[in-house]
Amino acid sequence: MSNATNNSPERIAVSVLMGGEERADWHLYPERDAILIGTQDMLLSRALNRGYGASRFHWPIDFGLLSNDSLWVFDEPQLMANGVTTSAQLAGLRRLLGTFGNCPSLWMSATLEPGWLDTVDFVGSSTLERHSLGEDDLAPSRPLHKRMTATKVLRPLDAASTSDMKAVAQAVLHAHVDGTQTLVIVNTVDRAKATFKAINEQKKRARKEHIQTLLVHSRFRPAERADLNAQLQDSSLAADRIIVATQVVEAGVDLSARTLITELPPWASVVQRIGRCNRTGNDGPGQVFWIDLGEKQALPYAAGDLDFAREQLLKLDGRDVSPQSLSEFKTAEQITLPFEHTHVLRRRDLLDLFDTAPDLSGNDIDVQRFVRSDDPDIDVQVFWREISGNGDDAAPTRDELCSVPVRSFKEFVKSRDKFPTLVWDHLDDKWRKVRDVERDIRPGLTFLLPVKAGGYSNLGWDPDSTAEVTPLPPSNPQPQEGAGSDIHSAISTPLTITQHTQHVCDELEELLQHVVAVTEWAGSLQHAARWHDVGKAHWAFQEGVRSCNPELPANQQWAKSGRKGRMKHGRKYFRHELASALAALKQEFPFAVAYLIAAHHGRVRLSIRALPDEKPLPASDETLFALGVHDADPLPEVLLGGETMKKMTLDLSPMRLGGKQSWTARALKMLSEHGPFRLAYLEALLRAADVRASQKESQP
Repeated sequence: MSNATNNSPERIAVSVLMGGEERADWHLYPERDAILIGTQDMLLSRALNRGYGASRFHWPIDFGLLSNDSLWVFDEPQLMANGVTTSAQLAGLRRLLGTFGNCPSLWMSATLEPGWLDTVDFVGSSTLERHSLGEDDLAPSRPLHKRMTATKVLRPLDAASTSDMKAVAQAVLHAHVDGTQTLVIVNTVDRAKATFKAINEQKKRARKEHIQTLLVHSRFRPAERADLNAQLQDSSLAADRIIVATQVVEAGVDLSARTLITELPPWASVVQRIGRCNRTGNDGPGQVFWIDLGEKQALPYAAGDLDFAREQLLKLDGRDVSPQSLSEFKTAEQITLPFEHTHVLRRRDLLDLFDTAPDLSGNDIDVQRFVRSDDPDIDVQVFWREISGNGDDAAPTRDELCSVPVRSFKEFVKSRDKFPTLVWDHLDDKWRKVRDVERDIRPGLTFLLPVKAGGYSNLGWDPDSTAEVTPLPPSNPQPQEGAGSDIHSAISTPLTITQHTQHVCDELEELLQHVVAVTEWAGSLQHAARWHDVGKAHWAFQEGVRSCNPELPANQQWAKSGRKGRMKHGRKYFRHELASALAALKQEFPFAVAYLIAAHHGRVRLSIRALPDEKPLPASDETLFALGVHDADPLPEVLLGGETMKKMTLDLSPMRLGGKQSWTARALKMLSEHGPFRLAYLEALLRAADVRASQKESQP
């Protein structure tokens, strides 16, 4: 599927979530139907408010939209490790804590045991409705019967040594039937690359260069991966081809091979992989070979899981392993696969994750144990560019990003220390060099490498490659967001606060006509939209607008600069939305209005805190200050289109902890009353109206 534009309301937008700047603005149109496709890492991390590859200021938006009025479909969940537990717990917590609209979950698998979905807050085995094929579906007259009975015989691979890539490659070439397709599935990317190279070397020696080869795994950039997938699905290329792949072909790939050769995986994966042999029933008689592995080669799987699978494969030696035969075998052997819930997402964990502010040390809660496991090989995102100085300000696009295991990337960075490895510093609004490899390189982060550092080749992520990497620069570069940046205020059309405010209110009204689930919140959202930018009247913001466009008349209060570029506010880290929220509190609006105003850029949510190097001017131990706003700062009168905010002085006392008027105490009370899912959804609605208005304002 390709990305469909969200600007066509009559179409269902299809978006692929892979990190970086997304092509489609699906999150700006919550009232429209959309299909989102992504890996468990990309989607579950967003469901936990820690979206991998996404701006930290965008985490609550994805969290809110994916947790309300959404259908979650998990394809082949038996491959998700601890992600299965998290998927079930999220389903239970949504029921417990409440959502806008329904948010059901659907698990699709031929090997998932219902008991795997029994968790603390969700009992899948007794509450879920099960859908499966019936006798009519499998009748000989139905097309499915041919697939279910497609013959394929199982045998061990006859190789001199299964740990010797040369011997394995020779055995693969011997098993390959000329004029047909052979699929070789191995358990790790490193072994896939080694097997691929060995097959290419051995086919030259055997003078079988007419056989085409293809390498498929998860460590390619999307641009190259798309080309590989096109080749993979092109039946005209299937004649006389050997495909070497990892687990990526176990799900979501309609692929049929005459010959299947697989390393020993857990039993559930055995069933999935065998299904790729003679899948259509037109490539028979199929042949399946398996490669035994020793305990030292078990990773990424548990040795016990491989022991069980080995026992079953030995029982099936020389027998047919068609889907029907395997189903009968499972029944006869009474196979029930165990599953251990190693890390369970509790209600307290989810509520902690609602807060997106880093801790006092600058660290975030690590969700990798909930997303997949505590496997050290969970991913970071890496991209390459021609860079000088501190890097390129443009945010990475998803086509540039390559998923790389954390451990492999750390080793690579240590080995290429003469080249800078850059990570985005949201406090300083710039790329900075990685100073401490062990501390700075963490799952879910995105890193920028110079093209001369190497690390990528026709094999995908290739830490041994020193060749210069071909960059894929964005055609329409967008700036990266930082703590003090305000990218939507620097647009090509100059607009006053009054004008922009009305545009946002109009967009919100349009949105509310379709999102009826939030009707009771309409008043709070409307007030928040009307007052969301009054803080831009603050002198620090007006100075920032004029730093972009000095020609703006001084007698107007500007919301948009009329020129693109980075604004330089009169105070470091100045956040106009905090000033707006404090103004709303002084106007005695309900706290919900102030919260939505403060949160609409993802910076100020459960707490008001000064950033580490922030200092009051003039220096005073008594002055309250945070995010460029100081206690008793003046705000002038602002025309809001139908309303007028009288001039006032801002009161920062809510940032103090303790007491009923504490910002944090009131925010936590609202979180307890309304739940994290609904609250984040409301944040997403106001943000959508604001950004939609800004996008329309920037159009010629």
